[in-house]
Amino acid sequence: MLTRLLGEAPQPAGDTEQRSYSVVLDPGEEVVEQLAAFAREEEITQASFQAIGGFQQTTLAYFNVETKTFDEIPAPEHQVEVLSLTGEITRDGEDPYVHIHTVLGRPDGSTLGGHLLRGVVRPVLIVTLTESAHRPGPHHR
Repeated sequence: MLTRLLGEAPQPAGDTEQRSYSVVLDPGEEVVEQLAAFAREEEITQASFQAIGGFQQTTLAYFNVETKTFDEIPAPEHQVEVLSLTGEITRDGEDPYVHIHTVLGRPDGSTLGGHLLRGVVRPVLIVTLTESAHRPGPHHR
């Protein structure tokens, strides 16, 4: 994983500076794990992100309102293009929670989308991440 701080924007009194990053994931890296590790390292408590690139392995799911669980969606076991990937990082306690939705492109041009539970990068995933300007303290949920 290669990261670069793109900039910091001053915020109104009481809020810390808003940081933006470029995060480039390498082949074989798993996106949820890597973004959680990055959030811990940079002490990010709340952020949104978007990305493009590709995966070689994915696990997608659909949130079942009736059972309140994620039902897995059969995903291709071959290379797919990440046509759209958006998400957020939040924190409740020590561990960051990475929530991702994605649309994947298959070799025949058809698409598949859902909640991304796991995505192994191939050949690259380029993430633009922006920290929220207001980072709530422990009393906010």
